[in-house]
Amino acid sequence: MSVNPVELADQLARAARNLRLHTRQSDLTGKRELPTPCAAFDVHGLSEHLLGVLTMSGYAAKKQALPADAPTTLTEAPWVVYPPLLDQLTAAWAEPGAWEGETSFGPNTFPAPFAGMITIMELTVHGWDLATATGQPFTADDDVVATATAIVGQIAEGARANGSFGPEVEPVADATALERLLALTGRKVA
Repeated sequence: MSVNPVELADQLARAARNLRLHTRQSDLTGKRELPTPCAAFDVHGLSEHLLGVLTMSGYAAKKQALPADAPTTLTEAPWVVYPPLLDQLTAAWAEPGAWEGETSFGPNTFPAPFAGMITIMELTVHGWDLATATGQPFTADDDVVATATAIVGQIAEGARANGSFGPEVEPVADATALERLLALTGRKVA
């Protein structure tokens, strides 16, 4: 997959907007304990996981180490916490230098494009998880899904080994690109 920083920054911005649409107060109120398709998390746990992703990725884009005091728990609702973080994340990855060289993403160092594409995948797959858990329809742009699928192809084996992904699910014959992506991560689409 070719890496075009302008296109990837645009995809990341659209994935961030999509997550924002699925984390509004009207969609999440009273649903924090609902299970999600991501077996390790209920809605609240997944929301905290996403807080970590947003924070970690924002620092990665700026080529800064994640501070020890970076937030890991939600002290306010996602619809309060996420909008400024999503704006900061989008702005950080919109900088051309964000996609150059290497960067720290949590405890690991990766090529910066890899870290950005991981972010696109996380926002898309977990955005679907949240939408599904809370009864919302979910769509994602084809190019965003293609980038997420490309990165899943690179990390699937390790992600299955560490429990981040479940076993690959066989998608239905007429599955959409999004449904095939989800199947690769071990999610069953009803």
